[in-house]
Amino acid sequence: MTAPLHAAGTPADPTAYVGNRAGHLEHRGIDMIPPAQRHSSAGEFLWIWHSAQFSLGTVVLGALPIAFGLSWWASVSAVLLGLLLGTAVFAPLVRFGKRTGANDPISSGAHFGVRGRMIANLITIVVALGFFAIAVWTGASAMLVAGQRLLGTPTDAAALAVAIPIVAGIVAIVAVYGHSTLLAAYKLMTLIGGVVLLALVLVLAPQFDPAHAGGLYVLDGFWRTWLLAVSFAATLPISYATFQGDYSRYLRPEVSDRSAMLWTGASMYTSNAVALLVGAYVTTLLADPDQPWVIGLANVVPTWFAAVVVLFGLVGTVPQGGLCLYAAGLSANSVFWRSSRAMATLAMSVMGTAILYLGAIAYDAIDSISAFVLVLLVLVSPWAAIMLVGFALHRGQYDPLDLHTFATPHRRGRYWYTRGVNPRSICAFVPAVTLGLLLVDNTLYTGPLAGLTGGIDLSWAVPFLVAALLYTLANRIAPDRTALASSPPTEAGDDTAQPDERRSHRPPAARRPW
Repeated sequence: MTAPLHAAGTPADPTAYVGNRAGHLEHRGIDMIPPAQRHSSAGEFLWIWHSAQFSLGTVVLGALPIAFGLSWWASVSAVLLGLLLGTAVFAPLVRFGKRTGANDPISSGAHFGVRGRMIANLITIVVALGFFAIAVWTGASAMLVAGQRLLGTPTDAAALAVAIPIVAGIVAIVAVYGHSTLLAAYKLMTLIGGVVLLALVLVLAPQFDPAHAGGLYVLDGFWRTWLLAVSFAATLPISYATFQGDYSRYLRPEVSDRSAMLWTGASMYTSNAVALLVGAYVTTLLADPDQPWVIGLANVVPTWFAAVVVLFGLVGTVPQGGLCLYAAGLSANSVFWRSSRAMATLAMSVMGTAILYLGAIAYDAIDSISAFVLVLLVLVSPWAAIMLVGFALHRGQYDPLDLHTFATPHRRGRYWYTRGVNPRSICAFVPAVTLGLLLVDNTLYTGPLAGLTGGIDLSWAVPFLVAALLYTLANRIAPDRTALASSPPTEAGDDTAQPDERRSHRPPAARRPW
């Protein structure tokens, strides 16, 4: 039973956590989590990231280095190095939710402005819905393959149209219930996924040849192809850059920054490494590389094990899809903050399912959805760069209450900047994104400058470096007074808040769940 809510959205008992048990609806939305109600340990990232990656939606991506023409050992080295680079960008971002008690889009208001946070909201919603659609499609496809092997049911587009809402509905239920229910699902699926992936490796071990030499290189020569695989692997951790705050906002106050970064970084690295390398391992054994990966997997394993693997593909959709849908719901709630998190999450599930229907059923263009999500990483990497530079400039000190002034338009706060937007971040973000779009090179879109990199997609790395440099220069030219202040500012102005505004401001009230 949850504690009664005051008008300001906090429980009558300040130490009570609203919705603190699996199966109970999480009542909190995007309001700040008070320190007394933060109950999570850093070790929970072990379950969060491993459950998300221990699914066929991520495992299948391990096929790409082999498909690029690399040998088994070259694929291993490319994956391990690329993940290391991506994790180095990803892990430090965990500190924002821990410091602010808010999700990452709201935390970004400290550097982009309380209105400029909409950039992170948009990025999170679109990336999350794209990955949600891919996860549901993978689970629905696994469901159809299992049905064909066990019952002889069809796997055509009509059958997929029936399977999609079933899988999407299961994912939506878990995501709508929220944080504690998701964590319970994560723990269960980490254990199940780990056992299934280990069993898969053992079952195929007699057929596996570590001397697999690869094939024709997708680019001109080994090193360009190898660097392409490195770049691809690096994008996977970065794609989760705006999702960490959904969970780090619940970290106990005594959890150190170092502990949080080590747990989230190590978990992200190992989970992706296992998933991608299992995918590459399986791909070396597939007879027809042009065949859908899930079907090829079902054909290469023994009949008795095929049903286990493809059914795992179905249940493994829940944590990965739930993680994405939960992030999309929180970001949508930040935009439509008068609504509830549960309703925003439900709306996002409907939108994500509609996107999947258009991409997989109407136009048979699921590959285009995947390519589109990768294009969006051009926006994620410069956002991450600005956040990391901003953290250093602000010395990690933030005012959580002033991050929520978007819900009280008559008040400004220290992160109002200029009409709610920080011009320094925009002057760094826009040129970096523009340059990144010019460098994109994939099946959906090729930028006019893509040829300069020799076929290696650096559309995430170059924008990251450019945004970091430009944001640093912008703050040298026009220093951010909120970054220079070691305590909350007290003078009026674009970058400051009035003392009476600071005393009277409260975060947006928690809404009823429905």
